[in-house]
Amino acid sequence: MTIVCNCNQITGQAIREAVRNRAKNVEAVGEKADAGTVCGMCQERIQEIINEEK
Repeated sequence: MTIVCNCNQITGQAIREAVRNRAKNVEAVGEKADAGTVCGMCQERIQEIINEEK
């Protein structure tokens, strides 16, 4: 299990699940999975995951 968001300990799998459940941008992933909402350092990786899931 790979942690993508260190601040909130959110895994890549949790982010992928959020994207599959209609989170179409970084902000929506933050709302659904709580990733990228503290320091923002992981937002670029979150966007990469969103792009991979399209």
